[in-house]
Order: sequence, then structure tokens, then C-alpha cells
Amino acid sequence: MKKTSLILIIVLIGVGAFFAYDAGLYEKIFTHFMSEDLAILKKQSLSFMEDIQFKDFKKAASYHSPEDQEKVDIPRLIEKMFKVKPEQLDIMEYEILEKSLDSSGNRGRVKIMTKVNILNTGKIKNPEIILYYHKKGDKWFMELESSLHR
Repeated sequence: MKKTSLILIIVLIGVGAFFAYDAGLYEKIFTHFMSEDLAILKKQSLSFMEDIQFKDFKKAASYHSPEDQEKVDIPRLIEKMFKVKPEQLDIMEYEILEKSLDSSGNRGRVKIMTKVNILNTGKIKNPEIILYYHKKGDKWFMELESSLHR
């Protein structure tokens, strides 16, 4: 290869890298993957809340890592969080307030506002819950134990 061809290739690579960086291409690519992960966390969190609302505790435990799913006691965690037995808890509404990832992109959190009715008491409460996630490979798993503790 001629010396001028080699110099031309190096210059083209340098110019291309400059424009890619200047145009925010790296940031756009990173943001794209972040937004995909945030969309997954949103979907999982809403699905989890629906499972809790309809008392499907086995499905709610499925958001935990496979090795921890059998050990997770969702009803006990709900009782600790809301200070009421799960069968007395009527989750009326829930809304995601905020979702974020850490700088590594491997840990996430979703903050949820809930509206709950404590049956037989007439009490309506609006507790905020933060669900914590970690990424293993390409999948997100909830850390239920830490998520449902106050």
C-alpha cells in the first residue's frame, strides 16, 4: 500500500470519528439502549403491580432471578410494606413517577405512586414504592426483597 493511501485512510477515519462524536452518535446509540432498558423496566413494573393487584403472587415472584424465585415470599413482603395482610389490601391505582438507570446501565429503579384501600377500615393511602432491578446478561430482574421493604 502506498504511503499516500495509508495517510488518506487514517485521515478519513479521523474525520469520520470526529463527525460521529460531534453529531452525538455515540450518545444517541447509548441513549437508544438506555431507553429500551427503561421501557422494559416500565413494562415489568406495571405488570408486577397488576400481578400484586390481582393477588397472583407466583407470577409476581417471577420477576426475581430464577435462583431466588422459590425463596421469595411476596405476601409476607406486602404485609411488611403496607402493614396489612395482603387479602385486606385493595390496590386501586398505580402510576410510574420516575424510572432511571445507574451509570453502568446494569442497575435500575422505578418509583411508583400507589393508591390503596385498606379493606374494612375505609382508609385510603397513597404510598410510594421504589422497585429495584439488576441486569444479568440481557435480562432484568427485580430485587423484590429490597424493593418491598420500607
